Amino acid sequence: MKKISEQQRIGEQGVHLLGARLLSVGLSFQPNGPLDAGIDGFLELRDPVTGEVRAQWITAQLKTQKEGRLTEETDESFSYLCRQEDLDYWLGSNVPVVLFFARLSDECIYWKALHSWFSDADRRRTRKVFFDKTKDALNEDALPGLVAAVASFSAPGRIVPSTRMAEMLNSNLLKVSFPAKTHVAESTSSYSEVREALVERYGNPPVDWILRGKRIYSFRDISIPPFRDVIEEGSEETVDTLQWSESDGDVTRRLLVELLNKTLSEMVREPLSYWRDGRYLFWKLGRGKLSRSYSYRSFEKNTSRDVVKSYTRKDDDKPSYFRHDAFHANFVRIAGEWYLAVEPTYHFTSDGYHEFRFAADRMSGIKRLETNQSVRGHIGMWTAFLVRQPDLLRKDPLVFTTMPALGLPFGVPDDLWRENEADEEKTRMEKAQLELL
Repeated sequence: MKKISEQQRIGEQGVHLLGARLLSVGLSFQPNGPLDAGIDGFLELRDPVTGEVRAQWITAQLKTQKEGRLTEETDESFSYLCRQEDLDYWLGSNVPVVLFFARLSDECIYWKALHSWFSDADRRRTRKVFFDKTKDALNEDALPGLVAAVASFSAPGRIVPSTRMAEMLNSNLLKVSFPAKTHVAESTSSYSEVREALVERYGNPPVDWILRGKRIYSFRDISIPPFRDVIEEGSEETVDTLQWSESDGDVTRRLLVELLNKTLSEMVREPLSYWRDGRYLFWKLGRGKLSRSYSYRSFEKNTSRDVVKSYTRKDDDKPSYFRHDAFHANFVRIAGEWYLAVEPTYHFTSDGYHEFRFAADRMSGIKRLETNQSVRGHIGMWTAFLVRQPDLLRKDPLVFTTMPALGLPFGVPDDLWRENEADEEKTRMEKAQLELL
C-alpha cells in the first residue's frame, strides 16, 4: 500500500507557505518537484514597481518544522546545523543559495544567504546558521537583502557548468639574507655634512649607510675609506644586526628597513635609479639610447622584456616620452624572517631623465590595461633581476632567494573573465598585453 509520510506532508505545506509568502512580497517561487537533490526550487527577482524581471535567479532550500521550539531558540534568534554534504553541495552552486526555514504553527519564515554567511571560515567550520528573527524574517523588508544576495554573487543569474583547474601561485616575496654584523661609528657631523664631505672627496660616494643619533650604520666596513675621514677615530665597532634591530622595538626595526633599502639601492645603482618622490627604483635608459631590453629566465622560460621603451607622436619621429619598468621595494618581517615584497610599477620620463609632465595620466592608463598575466610577467622579471647568480668577483651584502610556487587545487581560466567582452574590447586588451611585455 502506497503512503504519504507525515514528513512529506509537512514539507509540502512548507512549500505552499513559502510560495504564498513570496507572492505576497512580489516574487514568484518555482518548486523543483520530486527530483530535487538538495535544492527545492528557484525564485526570480522582480521589480515590485514596474514588474520587470531580468532572469536573476536565487536557488532555495526550504526546511520546514510543524511546531515546537527551534534549535537554540530564544525570543530573538535560533540556529540550524547543516550537514557537511549539504553545505558542500550548496556552496558549490554557481548561483546564490538561500536557506529558508518555516514553522507551520505560527507561519513564520526566515531566510539566510548561505554564500554570504559562510564566507567566514569560522562559521563554515561550525556548519551552523544563526537566524535573527527580526532581520531575517521573510517579508517586504527582505527584498533589498535578496537583491543584494544576487548582486554580490560573482555571476548573477547565470547558470553555467563549474570550471575547475589546477593553478600555480607565484609569490612576489623574496627571502632576504643580510650580514650578521652591522658596522657602527660615531660622527659629530649632520647627514648633509657627511654626504657633502664624501661627495667632495670621492665624487660619487656609496649610499648604503644611515646616520641616526650621531652614529653611522652600514653593512660595509666604515673604518676604511671613504668613511674613515668622517667618523670619530677609534669609535668604530660592530653589533649583531638582529639584536640591534630588536633592541628598541619598532624604532630600530625601521632603521634596519631603511638600511636595507639604502643597501639595495647601492647594489643596483649601475642599471637602476631611485626616484625619491615615488620611493621606487626604475631602469635607467642610457645616453643616446631610445630603449633598453633585459634578457632573463622567467618562471617558465628564457625571455626578454623592454624595460625602457620610447613612445612617439603619430606625426613626429622624436620620442614624446619614455616608459621605465620600476618597483617599490618593501622589506617586511614575517614569522621572524625578513622578506622583500616586490610591488611592480612604472616611471615616465620626457627624455630618459626628467619626469614626464603627464606621468600621472600615463600611470592610470597603464593600470587599467594590466591583467594578472602582465603583472605576473613584471614580477618574474624583477625576481630574475634580484636573485643574482653567485659571483667570485662580487660579494653582495644582500642575497635574495625565491619562494617556491604554491599549488592551488582550483583555478579559473583567464578566458572566462573576458568571454562577455565585446570583440573590439577583446582586441584592444590583447594589443595592450603585447604592449606590456
